[in-house]
Amino acid sequence: MMPETILETRDLRKAFGALLAVDGVSVQVQAGAIHSIIGPNGAGKTTFFNLLSGNIRPTSGQVLYKGRDITKLPLYRTAHIGMGRSFQITNLFPNLTAFENVRLACQAMGRNNFSFWQPARHFTRYTDRTVAILEQVGLAERARQLAGTLPHGDQRKLEL
Repeated sequence: MMPETILETRDLRKAFGALLAVDGVSVQVQAGAIHSIIGPNGAGKTTFFNLLSGNIRPTSGQVLYKGRDITKLPLYRTAHIGMGRSFQITNLFPNLTAFENVRLACQAMGRNNFSFWQPARHFTRYTDRTVAILEQVGLAERARQLAGTLPHGDQRKLEL
């Protein structure tokens, strides 16, 4: 039995005027596989990742995540289904703990995400999910550590 195809592109193209930055890329990535995209500056690597994540729209072609066409979904919808990207510079709240950073993300995903300015005791409903996420990314032991003091690799895990 073959592993599930988690990410697929079909004849993906992106043109910026006369410049064809991504030209008919078709790829399948199986769950658990590790791939890399390599090439010289200007080869279209960043454009390709922006197409995968929905940060820019393709000129033509499709992006599928777990078999679902996500090509035209808005960014917030792709994030809700579990597809996104990270950037070279981490985006964390360095003066908050790892736990607080994840809890904020859980709040933002919740239905009542406009309640940021309430005392922390009002957010106990997010505790179980926050702990589960920290365990999933291997940071449960560092939950009370300030995000800005975590090693870079752990900051990347926290950001995800």
